[in-house]
Amino acid sequence: LKRYIQSFAPLSSPSIPLSKMIRAAFRPFSAAVKSLRAPALLGAARQPLPAVACGAVRAFAVARKPKVEDGTLEGRYATALFMASSERLDKVYNDLVQLRSMMQESKEFKLMVETPGIEPESKVAALEAVCGKAGTDAAVVNFLKVLVENKRMHLLSRMIDLFENFYRSEKGLVLCKVTSAEPLSSAQQTQVKQAMQQRAEKGSTLIMEYNTNPAILGGLQVKMGEIVLDNSVSTRLERLQTQLLAPVA
Repeated sequence: LKRYIQSFAPLSSPSIPLSKMIRAAFRPFSAAVKSLRAPALLGAARQPLPAVACGAVRAFAVARKPKVEDGTLEGRYATALFMASSERLDKVYNDLVQLRSMMQESKEFKLMVETPGIEPESKVAALEAVCGKAGTDAAVVNFLKVLVENKRMHLLSRMIDLFENFYRSEKGLVLCKVTSAEPLSSAQQTQVKQAMQQRAEKGSTLIMEYNTNPAILGGLQVKMGEIVLDNSVSTRLERLQTQLLAPVA
């Protein structure tokens, strides 16, 4: 597949708002998507794609594997794309993130991606139109074609999430999620980041994500990679309640 991917010329990337780009590219296919019904989806006949895409996923050339492994079906696809795009990793990652944003912002695009009853040729044409206007890397475009051919497009969101994990591991990026009862001030966020940076592996770059959840009552809950720190008031109260209800020896 690596030779197949590299045979495509780079696509142009005009400056067009994301929402308008999706609507313009997807308009010819909207009626077909909306006309589908559940019974039709279950029994819809599948037409084969051009032979160039058939079985292409098996032809990935040997390249650098991700530093983390995932043996699921979605993980194998994400790994194959990672290995085929190691020379353009930043571009491919950004394109996948943009695709995920499209799916979140456009219900029609998400429906088109996840609906199995649309003819493969129509789905590929819609994807090429959207990706062409977005300037998506050829490796991503052809990866999507392989997913259509293999009837795996409904797993795309999970594949993007896994590719993101691979990318962050490769770049030494570590996601650090911080949950507090109330929004933290800038100074408090800086203090938390400095404290967690000391716990992170040397050379790692933290990606800080701050959330609020009034249910924790106070304190902080922090998840950094595999590390989980829970110093919330709600958790401390639960521990105290457990101790009080424990039988006296």
